[in-house]
Amino acid sequence: MKLSKLTIGLLSATSIMLCGQLSASSLVKIGDSVKTTEQDLVTIALPEHKVEQQAVHYSQRISADSQLKLAPQAYNSSSDEYWFEVSGKELNRGIAVSVSQPGALIRLSGKRSTAIDSAMQSIDPAHLELSKDNNKLSSPFSQSVTQEQLATANIFPNSSAVKLNKTLGAGKFNLRVTQALDNNQRYIINVKEKGSAHKLQVALPKQSYLSGETLHFNAGIYRDDQVLADSSHQAFIKLPSGEKQPVNLAVKDGQYRVEVPQGLETAPLGKLYELHLSSQATDNGTRIKRNGKVAFAVARQTAQLTGAVEVLNDQALVALEVASEGRYEVSALVSGTDSRGQLTRVMLSRSAYYLEPGSHKVALNFDTTILADAGVKAPYKVENLRLMDQSRMALLAQQ
Repeated sequence: MKLSKLTIGLLSATSIMLCGQLSASSLVKIGDSVKTTEQDLVTIALPEHKVEQQAVHYSQRISADSQLKLAPQAYNSSSDEYWFEVSGKELNRGIAVSVSQPGALIRLSGKRSTAIDSAMQSIDPAHLELSKDNNKLSSPFSQSVTQEQLATANIFPNSSAVKLNKTLGAGKFNLRVTQALDNNQRYIINVKEKGSAHKLQVALPKQSYLSGETLHFNAGIYRDDQVLADSSHQAFIKLPSGEKQPVNLAVKDGQYRVEVPQGLETAPLGKLYELHLSSQATDNGTRIKRNGKVAFAVARQTAQLTGAVEVLNDQALVALEVASEGRYEVSALVSGTDSRGQLTRVMLSRSAYYLEPGSHKVALNFDTTILADAGVKAPYKVENLRLMDQSRMALLAQQ
């Protein structure tokens, strides 16, 4: 069976030892070896698309020293910019812009809205004024890019940009648009400070979560490798629909924590959520502003590992509790005992089944040809067990 029949993703690094000398008919049962989830199971309808119902098995030979990245992968984001939203009316009056790095790039992008005519009104850089301490600056921009130029490059639609002269230094400026803008039109102002020593660093331990799970992460504005002590943050989560959901940041054990949104029945399949941070700090009297965002997936607990795993010479039997009809995949790494009596990792195995709600014991099939070619036999070790809801493209457990 071709690999494209299975959804392949990340595997975890927590191992399950299933050792013991096995004969062709012998059996080992480890009742509590698998850490089961504490999330409540949910019953939801099948997706509208067609779901494959044929059982599929796939095994891949791997070397003992294979550097597979199987653990939940951490994600780190670094930002040297910040952004905010204003109206056309505010831009015509003038807006405050904080710059901590000389030569900052300012991009002004029109934001589409159903309340505004589809003919987006872009901003001409020739109609921008920059002031500091109530004094209008002459020739404040070293470079400007029009909406037409950015559109030709096929990036940042409905946008224009200017780069500040480095001679202006840092500080608080006032930016005003002199062309008449629609009062209600919304614009995103992005201030990017390339080369700045100040960056907002955000680190997530993984990028796949369950509905209602706690998302914990590290965040801070850094000057080079030193975090600024007075870094402060505001946060919201952007749903796949575009809706912004404010969240409260709690701190525990030196990490920030937020609750992953619930009520995801209408979330589109495969769409990601985004954690957004708006942060600021002060460094030697200079105000630093940064924004950052990280994407993550959210799944509903449609099935779970129960904790019971059995091993035969040609398969491992994994117990599942299924609440929602659908197609589920179990996968794991397989090690066998070599001629020196040492366990050697030789194979990655995956099996997928279409399952009805209820209790199931599914077979994770081993490719005995791979085991024989690798020169290994029982006792075996199975590690990096993972459960995936293929119907809904959701990772449910990796242990």
